[in-house]
Amino acid sequence: MRSIIPGVFLSMALVMPNIGTAQVFSLPSPSPDVNAANADWQIRGEPIFHAGSFYYPAGPTVFFDGKIMVRTGVYNGIPLYADMTIEPYSIVFVPIGRNVMRPYERRREGELAGTVGSRAPSFPIQRDGDLSVRSQPGASQALPVRMPEREVIPEAVAVGTTGVVTARPVQPTDTMRVRSDVPAQRPVVNSVRRPSGNDGVWIEFEGARWFSAGPAVSYNSDRFVPAGSYRGFVVYRDTIGGRADTIFVTVVPGGPVAPYTRR
Repeated sequence: MRSIIPGVFLSMALVMPNIGTAQVFSLPSPSPDVNAANADWQIRGEPIFHAGSFYYPAGPTVFFDGKIMVRTGVYNGIPLYADMTIEPYSIVFVPIGRNVMRPYERRREGELAGTVGSRAPSFPIQRDGDLSVRSQPGASQALPVRMPEREVIPEAVAVGTTGVVTARPVQPTDTMRVRSDVPAQRPVVNSVRRPSGNDGVWIEFEGARWFSAGPAVSYNSDRFVPAGSYRGFVVYRDTIGGRADTIFVTVVPGGPVAPYTRR
C-alpha cells in the first residue's frame, strides 16, 4: 500500500476471527437416590397418578439406564422416570431399589383407544364402549377389564343325602387382582326337607296297610306259619313270641322273610 506521506511506506495486516464449531455433550441422568421399595402403594400394586392420568404396574422390571432415562416427576416423594426412546407419557418407571425400575403403564383410552404406541401395551386393546368400569381421579382401584358373558350354574346340585347346595349366578370380578379386604362368599347349604306324602314301603294285606318294620330274618318252619299270600309271595305269622300286628313276607322263595307291621 502506498503511503500518503512521500518516502514513507506502512505495512498493514488484516486480522480475521477464528470461528470454531461448538460441541454439546449430554450427561447421563444420576441414579435415583430414593426408591419405593417399602412404599405401601407400590407393594399393593396400586396405580399412580402422573401428568393427569393413572398409570398401572405392568410388565417386567428393568435396570436404570441414565443414558435413556430422565426424571419427569415425583409421586409421594418418589422420583418418576421416562424412557426417551419410547412414546412420551406412555410408561413411567418407579425406582424400587438396587437400580431396579418398575414400569407403570398408562391405559390407552380416549383418543388413544385401540392404538399400541411405541410398543404393544400390556393391557388388552379395547374401545371405550368395551369398558364396564372407569377410573376416577383419586380412586385407588385396579385396572378395569371387559366383563365376560354372565355364566349361570344349574339351579341346584344334590350332595349325597345331607343337603342341597343352592347355586348362585357367577359374578365375574371387575378387577385384575383379588381384593384382600372383601370376604369370600361361601355356598349356602340348606337341609333336605323330610318327605311329605310318602309313608315309606308298605303293602296291602287283609284290607289294611302294613309297613316295613326292619330287616329280613331267616325263615324257620317251626316258627313261621302261612297266613295268606301277597302278589304270589307267602305271608307268615310268627308263632314264637310274635305280635298280632306283625306279619312276615317272603323275600325270595325259600329265603328270608321281611317283617311288616300294621298302623
